[in-house]
Amino acid sequence: MTPTVDDLPLTLGRWHSTGTVLDESGRATAHIDGTDVYTALPGGAWIAHEVDVHIGSEHTVAHELIGGAHPDGGWSMYAFDESPTPGVMRLSAEAPDLLLLSGDGVRSWFSHRAGPDHMTTEWERVVDGIWIPWMSMRFDRI
Repeated sequence: MTPTVDDLPLTLGRWHSTGTVLDESGRATAHIDGTDVYTALPGGAWIAHEVDVHIGSEHTVAHELIGGAHPDGGWSMYAFDESPTPGVMRLSAEAPDLLLLSGDGVRSWFSHRAGPDHMTTEWERVVDGIWIPWMSMRFDRI
């Protein structure tokens, strides 16, 4: 069965995004501030995700498409930024209020446990074969 937008209703909307980037020792190296917008596309099979944030002094804009069945379950996610080719990741529902985004050497746990107007993410990355904290973020619906 192919997942649909109806499987991700809490994520849709406009969010104020804040957070912290961590170095390999767990020290904060940059602050994150901006917006994330998740919009259902016509037909209900795909979600467009627009990222517009400042990470430290750098402005980052990215677009993602979430939808279609991933071969390992869940949804496929295609990320478009300054790279010449899109990043490809997998988004899966791990519990009713917990999503796991996983890609090449990175993963993030999206939680709606604080309610429908708040979301948090804990990003991790692989360093020397070990998963370590990378970014901690909070999203507040606006």
